[in-house]
Amino acid sequence: MILYELVANDKRIASRPTSQQSLKNELEVERIINFFAMSLLEQTTVEEVLWDVAKNCIARLHFVDCVIYRLDEDRKVLVQKAAHGPKSPSEYVIHEPIEIPLGRGIVGEVALTGQPERIGNTALDKRYIADDAVRYSEITVPIWLNGRVWGVLDAEHPKRNFFRPHHLTVLTKVAALCAQKLRRVETELAYQQARQQLSDNNRRIAEAKLMALRMQMNPHFVFNSLNAINKFVLQNDSEQASLYLTKFARLVRQVLANTQTDWVSLHDELAALQSYIELEQLRSDDHFDVTVRIDPKLNADSVQVPPLLIQPYVENAIRHGLLAQKNRRSMLKIDCNRIGNRLAIAITDNGIGREAAISSRPQNLNAHQFHGSRIAEERVVLVNDLYDVDARIDCQDLIGLNGQPDGTCITFTMNLKPQ
Repeated sequence: MILYELVANDKRIASRPTSQQSLKNELEVERIINFFAMSLLEQTTVEEVLWDVAKNCIARLHFVDCVIYRLDEDRKVLVQKAAHGPKSPSEYVIHEPIEIPLGRGIVGEVALTGQPERIGNTALDKRYIADDAVRYSEITVPIWLNGRVWGVLDAEHPKRNFFRPHHLTVLTKVAALCAQKLRRVETELAYQQARQQLSDNNRRIAEAKLMALRMQMNPHFVFNSLNAINKFVLQNDSEQASLYLTKFARLVRQVLANTQTDWVSLHDELAALQSYIELEQLRSDDHFDVTVRIDPKLNADSVQVPPLLIQPYVENAIRHGLLAQKNRRSMLKIDCNRIGNRLAIAITDNGIGREAAISSRPQNLNAHQFHGSRIAEERVVLVNDLYDVDARIDCQDLIGLNGQPDGTCITFTMNLKPQ
């Protein structure tokens, strides 16, 4: 009995150093894995992940060579994607990269079987494929992702039997960490691509709707102008009809040109607007005067604006404000100014005001609002969605010194957009 206890105590004492060494090895493995995990946190692309792992295999595990392959499933070959050591003379550069067919060599067989391998003497293994140099130890671990082999982590060493079982343990865990990070990166990439696709689709829809709204302005112009031409014909005023038709043809060309694009120069927009105003003056027997002023700080040829956006408000000012004005000479002013980094276009009339216009011609005004101002307001929303220029339309009822309505001021503002 006493002899048995002595023997048992001797065994426990003898096993204690081995247990302590095993614990130290486990702690070292955990420290290494933690190092890889922390380093991978900072990587955001597949390329960064692979190069980070290859670099740390040498820096942390004291390997002399490390290469990471990715399986090209379409061509059934393994392609070198990252390396550290002699295969990589500089960062993100692989010296004479090779491809290994699936199933060939140690790397190819590990990719095919999904089982890691540790080779103590490559000279005795017919599968060995020399790359940049012949080395006598090789360790190869598959990288599993989504239930299939995604790639292979491979390291070589010139000494025979260099790689030990704990190396295989560490590399297997590193490969799992790598796969976990790759899964996150690919998920994030897929999310970003889906988000971009959705954004592109929404943009195309918005652009199509914006074009449709622009195109709605064309028949509106044509309908109103043809009515005016018809009036001159019925009055047997061929000279006025001819003049009107000439101006109308010029306006149509300008409108068609401007509505082919989302943006036109302020110069071209004002030219089309001037043509429209001339038609209205001709139709109304010069019932109103107009002045257009451009801030010297504005380069009308380079400043970009949405085409025909302010035209409905000019039309409102003329038809529902100025033409109803009987007590004084009607005036229309268009002021284009630069305020900081914003463009401001103010359309001011001294007409009867919106309240009087609505009460005197509610049905016609409502119809016009539907075809003109409503379209413009929808376009402002779409322009902001597509281009983020913070475009706004503000309306102000002007009051004279006598407290009576003195016209209306519509102001269109937006951030200056480079050409």
